[in-house]
This record gives sequence, structure tokens and C-alpha cells, in this order.
Amino acid sequence: MVGYGVSTIRVEYIKTIGNAAALGQIGFRNPVDVAPAQGDLIYVLSHAAENNGGNKRIAKCTLDEEDFLAEFGSFGEEPGQFTWPNSLAADSVGNVYVTDEWLNRVTVFDPDGNYLAHWGEEGPGPGRLNRPAGIAFDADDNLFLADSFNHRIQKFTKEGGSLGQWGSKGSGPGQLNTPWGISVDAAGMVYVADWRNDRIQKFAPDGQFVLSIGGSGAETGQFNRPSGVAVDRDGCIYVCDWGNDRVQIFNESGEFIAELLGDATMSKWGAQRLSSNPENMLGQREQVHSLEPEKRFVQPVSVKIDREGRLIVADSARHRLQIYRRT
Repeated sequence: MVGYGVSTIRVEYIKTIGNAAALGQIGFRNPVDVAPAQGDLIYVLSHAAENNGGNKRIAKCTLDEEDFLAEFGSFGEEPGQFTWPNSLAADSVGNVYVTDEWLNRVTVFDPDGNYLAHWGEEGPGPGRLNRPAGIAFDADDNLFLADSFNHRIQKFTKEGGSLGQWGSKGSGPGQLNTPWGISVDAAGMVYVADWRNDRIQKFAPDGQFVLSIGGSGAETGQFNRPSGVAVDRDGCIYVCDWGNDRVQIFNESGEFIAELLGDATMSKWGAQRLSSNPENMLGQREQVHSLEPEKRFVQPVSVKIDREGRLIVADSARHRLQIYRRT
């Protein structure tokens, strides 16, 4: 249990979803982002290794029952394909948006995974992209995008119309160096994982600098390449500290209050996989000296909060999601 101000929160581990799986199997391959959608639907983006393009895809599943419903998207440069998929977001009607760092575009699918459109062109000018990374919608379905190699944040309509931008390369307040994750809270404030500056920055909806959190290091409150950020209903800020293999939690003033190191248990899909070949897989598992390291995060990339307030961490190198909740 941790406290801040006059409030007290408890963060509880719920369960793990996923296991390492190839295309057509139930599971993920290096998941790098999650998009909570309507009901308990979630979409999970598998980036996979660069030499394994066939495993790049989006999985559609449920969080409660862990039903694996479908997967869509594929490696390539044609409409509806992606090459370096980075991040996901769902709009108010459930359409799914995917950024592609290599193709410098955003691809849009309907809730069933049917290709709808794509937009974006490479370049430094307004509305153009250079390695687009994190995306997030505000309450009005405006899309905020971390334009990573242009070192700025851009705001678009969901059809790709440019609505503005802010930021420039640097380490000063309001400047950015290869931003990655992004989140928008209920008041429209924008939070950015400023990757190479090892910090989180908070901006007003118009791009005015508000707050900076963190700095380089491995101590509490410090970061080693923060990759994802999310904000809950009370203003608590959750950060994927990628290089330090943890998730750190801060209050709305940017003060450190807790960290999560990982608590994974055997997932439903993992248990099914073990039972499919118990003589081999269970035998190998029994030879492991300790299962304690299996619980921990390894290169967590993204953190999202769903409509029920549950915290979803994309534990990328472990090919799984770890789910938490505040009580």
C-alpha cells in the first residue's frame, strides 16, 4: 500500500495473459502495445523480431475471459500491412490505429480487423512523419502522436488532418529527444515518455510545458529509457521504465510513490500449451532451479489503463501481459 496527499492506493496483481506464439497460435510475439477498446476487448500488437516478419500482427482478445477472438494485419508495405509497427490506439467507435515507424504512416482497421485506410508521409514539415511512435486519443477523438525522429508531438484528426504540433530536439523544458509513449488524461493533459532524455513530460492540450518527472539512472524516480506512460482517474502516473525492467508510479505532482517489478503467474494459455505436451514441457520445467525470475518484467514497453481502471503492462521480452488493478 502506498500513499500520497490524503489518498491511499493499493495496486494488486490480477493475472497474466499470453505466451510466446507464432502466427496462427494463441498468444503473442514480443507485444509492444495494447489498445483497450469497448467492453473488455483489448487489441495487442506483436512487433516480433526483425528477422521474423511473419509474426507481426494484431491480436483481438478479451481481458476477462481471455478469449482469443482473431488476429489481423501482416508484414509488408501494402495497404493493411506494416513493417515496423510501434503503437496502438482505439477511437470512440472501436476502430484501431497502428503507427508504422518504417513506412511513416498510420493504418486504420475496423473493430473486426478489416483494413479501412492509412495516412502519413515522410518528412519534417507539418503533418509529415519521421518514425511515428506512440498514439493516444483525447475525449474528442483528436489523435496525439509522438513523431519520434522529428522530436515533436503532433495533433491530428482521426482522418489524418493536421491540427498542430509542438516540440523540438533538446533537453530543456518542453524539448524532446526521440519521444516514444504518449497518454492523454481526462482533462486533456498530454504525457510523453521522452525516451532519450530519460524523463516524462506533461503538457497542456495546446502544448504548453507543465511538468517534468525523472532523470537518468536506476534509483527510484529515475529512468533508463522510459517507453510508455499512462494516467489513471486520480492523476497517478504509471511509467514503463524499459531499461530498468520495472513500472514506476508517481502522483500527479510527479513524486515517486511505488514501483512494480512483475508478479507473473502461469497464464491460462500457457497452461493449455503445457498440457498439450506434458511429458516434454513439464519435464523441462521441473528441472528449473527457481521459477522466481519468471515473475519479473523483462523490457516492459507499454502500460495502458482500461475502462475498469485495470493496469495492463506489455511485458515484451516475455511475450505476455501482466494485469494489475488499484483497489
